[in-house]
Amino acid sequence: MARTTRFREQHVDILQLANELRSIGPERLAQDGGPARQLLSRLLGKLNLHLAVEDRSLYPELRKSSDAKIASMAVQFETEMGGIAEKVIAWGKRWSTAATIQAEPGRFIIEGTEIMDVLKKRLAREHKDLYPALDAM
Repeated sequence: MARTTRFREQHVDILQLANELRSIGPERLAQDGGPARQLLSRLLGKLNLHLAVEDRSLYPELRKSSDAKIASMAVQFETEMGGIAEKVIAWGKRWSTAATIQAEPGRFIIEGTEIMDVLKKRLAREHKDLYPALDAM
């Protein structure tokens, strides 16, 4: 089993929740923001857990690598993720209740699409660049 198997599985869970959230249309959101808020809560919970594990184990290990390229990549990815995480947290706080989602479903969808696109690209880069580096160590 690869060292990154659990991280990759977490990505699948995160992306599945993101896709479920994206599939809720504006009409449904305008009628009831509750299901979207529940999905958002689950997504944020899984993402926070994933980030905490990366911060405690993945990045520190990669930063200690004798390969300067890998150590540098770890710092870059960790710094970049901090900025992305801040945006995701702010987004979650902005849409902290079903009522706020229900009141502005169009804005929720626009902001959510932007956040999910950034997150999806980031996870793809981790699969392509970061995780292979850890698996090779």
